[in-house]
Amino acid sequence: TKPNIHIGDHFIYKDMNWVCLDVIDGNYLSITTSVWKKLPFDVDNRNNWKESSLRKVLNEEFLDKLDKNYLVTQTSNLIADNGDKQYGICNDYVTILSCDQYRKYRDLVPHYSKWMWTLTPWNCFGNFVRSILPTDHITEGNAYYTKGVAPVVLFSSQQLNQLWENNRK
Repeated sequence: TKPNIHIGDHFIYKDMNWVCLDVIDGNYLSITTSVWKKLPFDVDNRNNWKESSLRKVLNEEFLDKLDKNYLVTQTSNLIADNGDKQYGICNDYVTILSCDQYRKYRDLVPHYSKWMWTLTPWNCFGNFVRSILPTDHITEGNAYYTKGVAPVVLFSSQQLNQLWENNRK
């Protein structure tokens, strides 16, 4: 039997707790239920996700904790809070929520006790990035600040279902 994950379901993968935020093309958009680490968005204070040190850490160190075969790359829209589209889009195995995604999935996103980064820049000519306060309000801060990181991945439902089938045998 397939695990049949639904939006809002919590599950464990690689000893980490996840919650399913959405089902996209049959795959599971999921976020960790706790902050993985506290890190700067970018050690050089850049607010462009494509260039950020956090993106590199998530797609190397954090991705090493997972199995890339169980993930689907996802496209993030890097539109700034003021509507500037200069940064374009970005494809990653591991990302963090944008402000638009946070607003869409707010009722499903776990309540974190730490400030949490989003990948949304305040604008495309500065160093401010939007983040979520423990009170669930959206604010901004310099990219070099250290804040909580809640990784987001798109699990391949086909691979994840196969993994669970094999574990049942």
